[in-house]
Amino acid sequence: MSYQSEAELENNLIKQLKGLDYKRITVNSEATVLANLKSQLEAFNNTLFSDSEFENILNHLAKGNVFEKAKSLRGRFHKLG
Repeated sequence: MSYQSEAELENNLIKQLKGLDYKRITVNSEATVLANLKSQLEAFNNTLFSDSEFENILNHLAKGNVFEKAKSLRGRFHKLG
């Protein structure tokens, strides 16, 4: 079994993502993370979320431990109302 450092793993992942046309962003605040999450969710779902809809999504994702949150991200979110 060969050894791969964490840095090598990260660099290889970045190369693969760039090859799939993903863009690298700079994250320097929570607001930047949330803005990127909102834009990625909108692009993935081919829709736009109002501020209140996005707040509902964040509240939905805030429940549970890290594994439950990841499961929530993979699942469907049903809009209220």
